[in-house]
Amino acid sequence: MAGFLSSGAQDAAVQNPPAPVPAVQDPVVQEFSGSGSTTTGLFKVPDRWEVRWNARQAVSIAVMAADGTIVAGEAGVLRGSIFLPSGGQFYLKISEGIVPSADAAPTPAAPPTATTNTAPTNAAPTAATAPTTTTNVPPANASPSQAAPATATTNAPPAEPTPVTWHLQVVELGASVASSQKLTVYEPFFVPPDSAINPVHVAPALPPPKLTEEQSQAEVIIKGDNAQGAGFLLHTAEGHFVVTNLHLLSANPNIQILTSSGAPITTISLKGSVNRDIAMFAIQDANYSYLSLSADDASAAQEGDALVIPGIIQGVDGVISIPGKLVAMGPDEIEFNNALNSGSSGAPVIHAKSGKVLAVVTPAKKLDLTDALAKAWAANSPPGSSAIIPFLGQRLAGAKNWETYDWQKFLGETLFLKQVHEETRCLDSFLHGRRRRGWGPNADDGPPDNRYFLNNPELSSANDTYKQMANGADSGQRVFATRELLSSLQTVADSDLATLQDMNDFYAYNQSRAKEEIAYRVAIKKELDDLQGNLGRLDGIARGH
Repeated sequence: MAGFLSSGAQDAAVQNPPAPVPAVQDPVVQEFSGSGSTTTGLFKVPDRWEVRWNARQAVSIAVMAADGTIVAGEAGVLRGSIFLPSGGQFYLKISEGIVPSADAAPTPAAPPTATTNTAPTNAAPTAATAPTTTTNVPPANASPSQAAPATATTNAPPAEPTPVTWHLQVVELGASVASSQKLTVYEPFFVPPDSAINPVHVAPALPPPKLTEEQSQAEVIIKGDNAQGAGFLLHTAEGHFVVTNLHLLSANPNIQILTSSGAPITTISLKGSVNRDIAMFAIQDANYSYLSLSADDASAAQEGDALVIPGIIQGVDGVISIPGKLVAMGPDEIEFNNALNSGSSGAPVIHAKSGKVLAVVTPAKKLDLTDALAKAWAANSPPGSSAIIPFLGQRLAGAKNWETYDWQKFLGETLFLKQVHEETRCLDSFLHGRRRRGWGPNADDGPPDNRYFLNNPELSSANDTYKQMANGADSGQRVFATRELLSSLQTVADSDLATLQDMNDFYAYNQSRAKEEIAYRVAIKKELDDLQGNLGRLDGIARGH
């Protein structure tokens, strides 16, 4: 086979070995290292050049002209070389394992298919489309005419570098080197130079963050007659606290605060943020485990950082770790992609790297979700679904204005606001059936029970009276019954509105809620006023019930 000496020639070579030519005297035009079957990019060489290789196993080399013609080929075990007298533009096809080589006259052949690029059937690779090897490093002293063409790269690098199994050099031979000395493979046997290997180092995937034992023990459970949620123990320079959401305490009598193991926590006082849904109970310390705040969380936390949130699932013992990442960070709120459930309200958002608290988990009552933002909450449904319950993190940093709460006064205000909301929702249910539910006049979050209005005694009684008066009545009697029904609806709509509008004595958190309730009630009252000129529509609504 061309390129290897017969046994007789080998004996002669041993007796009369050619003078070795040091590799450093032979200018290296190109170097290629890799594994498996690969096609290189184009390279340009002068007359009298050589391909030298060494490998960990059998390898086949085909020298291809720029037009796709096979110029020379060779195969062998471990190391070898091919001498070519004429220069020009060429590329190489390398295959692991022995394949037939071309000793005969060159014949046209389709250019090889690269690992990452497919060449046209009758076209040689170009600078833009030439297939790439693992490495293509031109020497520092190569002239511009010898520079390798740009090579394509794969879109996704492998998770770990592929071990190099072969290494080739394209060498320009001096005029003093005879063609019979073509087996001039370099030493050592298989140590590709560092310049020819450029492994891609991919950082190993880190496991999702987990809570430490101390962080788990800082989680607390908050229970009341009407709602249950989470909170956490926090230590600051001002003392020891339990932090949670204000809305979790609203209209929720007989609050209990328990450690994650179920032990009661004794509270001293309560304060609420003026501009955020955050409450802080001052407590008696009993050697609890506490979380702490970052001194400068705006610079310590970056988008993409790992976050972990404690979670308590009914029927599961202990506190679980809910991992995720920081999606965005604003001056008042943060967004994250931790998959939470409704019981996570009030839990801390912990920056995994620093171990510090960044924010308090808070559900958003209404949010215009874009596709990208919806994907940030992996546990929720697509945009437009009534099941979307977005969670934000309200930052503790910046919540500087606090009000000291009298618990009974706060409870009384929130119970009143809940009553007002229920009355408005019952009116909404009567007028619109399955139209909407939730807070605010535009809260199209999904259908309420279309008989929800029966929860209100006044509306239930008015509905019964209408049925009795309108059953079998003539048109005049039906109009009278409809007027009586409208009067009853307006009476319910007017109830408590004056008290609601006089909100000067409300705490700041309740004032913002009262504004929403006023807007909701005023919208319903306007619809009732409009029905005075369209009693037929109200009659149709009433008969529908």
